[in-house]
Amino acid sequence: METKIEKLPQSRIRTLTTVTDDERLEAEKLALAFLAEHVDIKGFRVGKAPGDMVRSRVGEEKLTEETVRALLPKVLKEAIEKSGAKPILRPAASVTSTKPLTIALTFVERPPVTLKKPDSIKIEKKTFTESTDAEVESFIRKILIQDRAETPVERAAKSGDLVNLAMVASKKGKPVEELTVGHYNLVIGSEDLLPQLDTHATGMKKGDKKTVDVTFPKEHDIPAIRGEKISIEMTAKGVSEIKLPELTQEYLKTRLGSDMMPDAFRADVKKMLLDRKKSEEMKRREEDLYEKVRGATQVDVAPEILDAEVQDMVQDLHGRLEQQKISMDDWLKATGKDPKSVVDEMKQIAGGRIVLRFGMQELAGKLNIDADPKLMEVNLAAARKNSADAGQPIPEEELKAGGSVYEQIRFDLRMQALVGNMINDEAPKAKAA
Repeated sequence: METKIEKLPQSRIRTLTTVTDDERLEAEKLALAFLAEHVDIKGFRVGKAPGDMVRSRVGEEKLTEETVRALLPKVLKEAIEKSGAKPILRPAASVTSTKPLTIALTFVERPPVTLKKPDSIKIEKKTFTESTDAEVESFIRKILIQDRAETPVERAAKSGDLVNLAMVASKKGKPVEELTVGHYNLVIGSEDLLPQLDTHATGMKKGDKKTVDVTFPKEHDIPAIRGEKISIEMTAKGVSEIKLPELTQEYLKTRLGSDMMPDAFRADVKKMLLDRKKSEEMKRREEDLYEKVRGATQVDVAPEILDAEVQDMVQDLHGRLEQQKISMDDWLKATGKDPKSVVDEMKQIAGGRIVLRFGMQELAGKLNIDADPKLMEVNLAAARKNSADAGQPIPEEELKAGGSVYEQIRFDLRMQALVGNMINDEAPKAKAA
């Protein structure tokens, strides 16, 4: 067995291993024995047919494929030893010649990463204050409004009124289905899903029509209209004055199943709103960190890394569709996409993910952040137990330094610690997975 080494761009190494005739014959015997167990040849029990008959039945192409499979462990070991490669992906294998049998392996190593001015990556930490009484009452109003009493009125709509709207929406002449509805109840001033329509609905009477241009915020709950300027034709089908029930102990018990007194409920809402502010601020900080790291990271990503990321995304999509009992064909029809456009979209997302991942690793190195040893022990023990309970125990070598499971757990904990270090107000406390 002789191996030649070739350096390729984008941190790749290609090895060409030529197999001797003796090594090939030995591997062919193993391949024929394996194939004999999987072919049915009349007159012979499974696995007992002569090698020549098995060869004739399966063909040279299939035999070569299985022969290469039998040789790969030895070829891989020699190729890594000779090249000194430190692959981050499973190498791609191909046969470049059958006489003599020559097997090519392409290894992808971790590419060089440049993180521009890592010390300048700072996250603005906005403060969040307790909710005001007005914010608490506004939230409670959204609850009470579900049990409102409506009285139709023959007058122009004003703040607090309910306007029943029919809407036809378009963007640059194309329909916007998410906002094209025949029946939408807008309570003016309630800060519901479409508060941007409040000023336009104010003053409308039953039967009034108007077309307005509305620019929606980038963080809107409806993804299709985020940051978009939409033309909306509004028709008022009716205007109603509304009356809300009182927040009483009886209401809380009957409607919400709560034994709280109104004042205790208000205090609970106040705490919940503060927790929500904290959560939203921490999410904003995290997204800010990711955006800055992506912008500061330069890395030349090998196509194999991008393909592997896309493959993971495709498998994840298949898994989610299976859980929802939706076929891929039905999903493509529902979204109006074709396989190529889906893959193209995934490639764009995958590219950003990869750059971010390498950038975060580089930043962790610059800040000397690593996984907590105690948390590593806890997570490795959990992985060992969970896999054993599932009947698919993880090989011990995978749970040691350098093993795939070990390194994945280390990476996750390291990134968790890094994010905490960058966005928390206090020293981060990493949690066990």
